[in-house]
Amino acid sequence: MNRYSRIDAKLPREFILLQGTGCRWRKCTFCDYHDDVSSDPFGVNKPVLDQVTGQYGVLDVINSGSAPELDPQTVAYLRKIVQEKGIHTLWFEAHWMYRHILADFAAQFAPAQVKFRCGVETFDTQLREQWKKGVPSDVAPEDIARHFKGVCLLCGTKGEEKGHIVSDIETALKHFEYMSVNLFCPNNTAVEPDSELIKWFEEEVYPRYKDHPSIEILLQNTDLGVGD
Repeated sequence: MNRYSRIDAKLPREFILLQGTGCRWRKCTFCDYHDDVSSDPFGVNKPVLDQVTGQYGVLDVINSGSAPELDPQTVAYLRKIVQEKGIHTLWFEAHWMYRHILADFAAQFAPAQVKFRCGVETFDTQLREQWKKGVPSDVAPEDIARHFKGVCLLCGTKGEEKGHIVSDIETALKHFEYMSVNLFCPNNTAVEPDSELIKWFEEEVYPRYKDHPSIEILLQNTDLGVGD
C-alpha cells in the first residue's frame, strides 16, 4: 500500500496515509478502511513520516479512522516532523464525535495552523442516517462548519438521487473552504455502486466542478496517490 504522495497541481501539499489505532465509530455501512490496523502503528507510520520534505509547507494527514486515534508515538513524531520541516498548515480528518476535542488536538502542533475535515458524506439527513454516519439528523451544515473547515462527500451508491448529489456539493461550497467528492468504489461491504448514477456523474457533474479551486473529485479512491 502506498502511503505517501505529493500533490503538485491543485491545492499543492504532501499527502500521507497513516495507520491509526482503530476507528472508534466503525459503523459506516460503506466503509472498510477500519481494516487498516496492526499491533505496531508507529512502525508503519514512521517510514511514511520520514518521507515528508516540507516542500510546500502543507501536510495533509489521513488515517484509518480519526486523527485523535493516532497513537502517542506517531503524534509525537509527527509534531517533530512539523517543526523540523517547517510545516505551517496541517489538515486532518475526524469524525463528528470528536468535535469538542479538536482544538486541544490541534494545539499540540502550534504554531502550525491546523484544519479538520469531517466525513459527513451527505447533508441529506435520511441518507446520512441510512449510512450510519453518526452525525445526527438535527446537525446542520452550519453546525459542522463551526468545527470543520472541510468535508468529504460520497456519491454513486444505489439509493442516491441526482438532486441530492448536486445539492450536497452546492451546500458544501456555501459553508466550507474545501471538499472532496468521492465516487463510491466497490469494497468488502454490502453497499453497491449505481453504475448509471456514476456514469451521469462522470459525464455531467465532474466537468462542471473538476476545476473548482476548493473541490477535489476522486473518481477512484487512489486518485490522490495513497491507498491501494
